[in-house]
Amino acid sequence: MMAASERICATMKEDFVPFVPHILPGVLEKLNLAPRELNTDSVDNFEDGGEVNLTMTHENGKMKVLIMYSSEIQDLKAALECVHTFVEELGRAYAPFVAQTAQALLPVFEFSMAEEIRDLSFETWGQLCGCARQDGKVQVVSELVLEFLKRVLPKFESDEVDVLALKTRADGVTTCLKKAGPGILSAEQVQHLCKMSLKLVGESLQRRAEGAKDRKAQRAAEMAAGDAVEEDDDDEDEGEEQSLRVGLCEVVGPIMQHHPDHFATQGLADYLALVQKLVEAGAGIDDRKLALFVICDFLEHLGPRVTAHWGQFMPLLLEDIVNKDAELRQPACYGLSIAAKDPAFAALAAQAAETLARVVTDARGRSKKKSERMAQACADNALSALVEILLNHGQVVAASQAQLWSVWLAGLPCQEDEQEGAKNHGILLRLLQQERAEVVGEGGQNVPKILGVLVDVYKTDMVDEETSKGIGQLAIRLGEARLEQMASSYTDKQKKKLLRVVRDAQSQASA
Repeated sequence: MMAASERICATMKEDFVPFVPHILPGVLEKLNLAPRELNTDSVDNFEDGGEVNLTMTHENGKMKVLIMYSSEIQDLKAALECVHTFVEELGRAYAPFVAQTAQALLPVFEFSMAEEIRDLSFETWGQLCGCARQDGKVQVVSELVLEFLKRVLPKFESDEVDVLALKTRADGVTTCLKKAGPGILSAEQVQHLCKMSLKLVGESLQRRAEGAKDRKAQRAAEMAAGDAVEEDDDDEDEGEEQSLRVGLCEVVGPIMQHHPDHFATQGLADYLALVQKLVEAGAGIDDRKLALFVICDFLEHLGPRVTAHWGQFMPLLLEDIVNKDAELRQPACYGLSIAAKDPAFAALAAQAAETLARVVTDARGRSKKKSERMAQACADNALSALVEILLNHGQVVAASQAQLWSVWLAGLPCQEDEQEGAKNHGILLRLLQQERAEVVGEGGQNVPKILGVLVDVYKTDMVDEETSKGIGQLAIRLGEARLEQMASSYTDKQKKKLLRVVRDAQSQASA
């Protein structure tokens, strides 16, 4: 029933609202399912042959064994997925049911048998915040956020470290703040969240350092005793710790986005110090990548509030756009694509443009193997940075402008990064519509190639709906005769796709 309700809701959208009061109570009832403690009193209450799940938890220094039927866990998960779908699909129309749903979700916050279920409950709570925001109920949003923080933040202070649970809670805070929007947190709350995040990141780094020290001592002892030295088996643990550190730093992303002035006064200095610590001599790739993520948030959300501090991190971005590790090149190129919109970037534009052009040319010259996908994704981000320099600092790069435009056009379409694809292809369409001389070329010689690129990406994940619509309108405006002339050099696949573009546009125009 719940699965069917999800599908019907996704199809009917707001027309499904009249059915919600009849279906929702039965769905929310499933959220009351909870594990039971395994002891001499409860062990006889389970049916023979029933498949159960066991988990051990620490509470107040004592070990507890919790038990729950597998079918109950599946029912609970299905109910959460159903509610999540309702809120996501109905949006503002779900507002009358927010309070009822929030009350039912609270017990799931403490569900410790499967982090994916608790994670889904936190994500659904964030969706409720977004729903109330869409409905203009700012007071309701504030109440939801405060209730969430009141229940979750104390868990970060526990002496018992559960890395997976901490990561789930950090992701929950991020989702909640992101969906809640601006005007919710006070300066004091921002300060508390920033300090809490930094403290937990520091503790995670300390655990890593202590673990490395212990392993080194153990290996030394084994070698002294003449024992065989075993390979380290800590990759999984460190992977979880790194994921936690990323999650904790992501908490401040929506704070920067929705409360930039509070963050600038309450958290910026400490996070600039964290960036410096993460890239100091001897720091590993994971730390450097985390620093780049934080820097990208600075640039994306703080704007001129952080420009005066560029000297502390901009050299890192410029250095890493040619880093041999693609996982560092990509965020570095992305960061430059944001920074390039700032007039203050003019002093760096010429050097950056030359380097970005090399990144694009090198990547596009490689094979189409799966192993090269990250390199192509880096090039997609480099294209975004390059075109922002050309659009915002054309005079600075005037001497090489023609060559840089040529590199940008030759690098299209984007290959891997859908977000950057939508960005670049949208700009390409706009410049073609404007008949920008640098793009269309002398006598419009580049137009057939540009149209071919746009036809290739039409109604794919590499363009948004607005751009696809604009491609169709452009095709109609060019006219049948000119389209036939340009399509003469196209592949059969492109010709068929162009015909589809025209038919779609004609259908929309007549609708």
